[in-house]
Amino acid sequence: MSFETKIAELAEQTGHWTKTETLALLSIPPDSSHGDWSLPCFTLAKKLRKAPKAIAEELAAQFPAPQGFEKTEALNGYWNFYADKKTIIESTLNGIKEKGLEFGFAKPKNKTVVVDYSSPNIGKELAFHHLRSTMIGNSLAKIHKANGYKVERVNHLGDWGTQFGKLITMYLREGLPTDEQTLSNLTIQELNKLYASFSKISESEPELENKAREAFAQLEKRDEFYRKLWAAFKEATLKELVRIYKIMGVDFDHYTGESFFETQIPAVIEELEKKNLLVSSQERDVVLLGEDIPPCLIRKSDGSTLYATRDLAAALYRKKEFDFEKCLYVVDNGQSLHFKQVFAVLGKMGYEWSENCEHIPFGLILHKNEEGKWEKGKTRTGTASLLREVIEAASAKILDVINEKNPELANKEDVATKIGVGAIVFNDLKNRRLMDVKFDWDAALSFEGATGPYVQNAHVRLCSILRKSGKNALELQFKNEELLDQSSYELIKMLSRKGEKIETACENNEPYILAQYSLELAETAHRFIHNNRVIGSEEENSRLFLVHSAQQVLESVLDLLGVAAIREM
Repeated sequence: MSFETKIAELAEQTGHWTKTETLALLSIPPDSSHGDWSLPCFTLAKKLRKAPKAIAEELAAQFPAPQGFEKTEALNGYWNFYADKKTIIESTLNGIKEKGLEFGFAKPKNKTVVVDYSSPNIGKELAFHHLRSTMIGNSLAKIHKANGYKVERVNHLGDWGTQFGKLITMYLREGLPTDEQTLSNLTIQELNKLYASFSKISESEPELENKAREAFAQLEKRDEFYRKLWAAFKEATLKELVRIYKIMGVDFDHYTGESFFETQIPAVIEELEKKNLLVSSQERDVVLLGEDIPPCLIRKSDGSTLYATRDLAAALYRKKEFDFEKCLYVVDNGQSLHFKQVFAVLGKMGYEWSENCEHIPFGLILHKNEEGKWEKGKTRTGTASLLREVIEAASAKILDVINEKNPELANKEDVATKIGVGAIVFNDLKNRRLMDVKFDWDAALSFEGATGPYVQNAHVRLCSILRKSGKNALELQFKNEELLDQSSYELIKMLSRKGEKIETACENNEPYILAQYSLELAETAHRFIHNNRVIGSEEENSRLFLVHSAQQVLESVLDLLGVAAIREM
């Protein structure tokens, strides 16, 4: 149990805070003479009608220090906790020695969480805005696994709907070959051109939209020829998606797109009819959801289905297949109403577990326009708007830096890609999920400040010390008395917080918490290295053990964020 958790459990016993509230309020005092952790009492003043100073004094007097702590004290409205230094050093470093990269991970809960993320449309390349769902979801999947859950990672592909009617219509209009060899060699770039052509031509030929709808209706009726074209479009897209995901270090357990649920939709509609939930409105079938939520559209007048219908089928399938504790939908803010409707329909169908389905919204990616104002739009390395283009541009910029500073670095192209991707990902995750993210090339790729390269560089420095020592840190013994200086102790205390940070990030569905922790950890590690000679010092073995411990924690936290922990740069 982490030291923060012990404080949180004590605070819960007072009846004034929950464990979650305590963990959110806890801070480390800037002056170490004021303790190792502080719990502010200011939020209780109005409730208890007392001064924060008096509240803190009463709590410190009434509740003894938890195990592993020397004492608690009240100071200026704060309840301060002083850990026993020997206990914190030994429990933290021995814990890392025993658990390695999994130090701070929770015990298995025997509960499943489904995380639905990325979910691009088939027939299109990943745009830069897909980064947010992909990397927030990727990190949340890792965080939930570290917090003891069994995780099912789902890519709910947009592989069904009228857009395929558009692609098919355009493909046939262009008179493109439909033989097996041509279809098997289709590229995502060719499909993108078809989309662009359809959009342009349909402006002057609006009847093209009707043809697209008719084509999709034929696809839903299982027209064999249209199905062949659809399958080829899907395969061409998946090849490119998997390639990009591999570069980004992203994995999925299931690629179950909307088409996967096509055969299950009739049962959903039948259930809605049996439960008298389906109502005809303007020649469409809807479920009424009261005054606060607009009706949920289930089936159009031509009999074709919609996103909501397929999401209902998907939720029912996932509950049956995985018996999930939670089902998380990592989708942008703009879909909030959609998910509110879907979850409400599930509730009206009598499924109490619908309360465990949660939309995880997030803000936009913003770029500077030509006037220097932030707006939703294209990046400014030229006009890069595809995720592939942004990754390539970032990797090229980092490679230029490597060629200038360390041209002999082995596998420098691979390292440049990992730093470039890490920079893009970290620039996203260091922000609170609901905030819009400002993307600026120079800021994101900098090796200084709150950036991915800065944290990766801290890991490289730790690895370099271990490499130069020529020793196996795990075979070394540390001595408490050699790690009592302020820089060493502050680093150990920072390492001890890993488990609490994982738990808090999981409870709040906020990778931001771990990203900020990684910055604090990197800064504390840099300060330790600056203040303490390691190799050749009298405390060499103890300090090497601490360097190894910091390296293990930083590597693990970077992995939870989806950022590569490189060893040389």
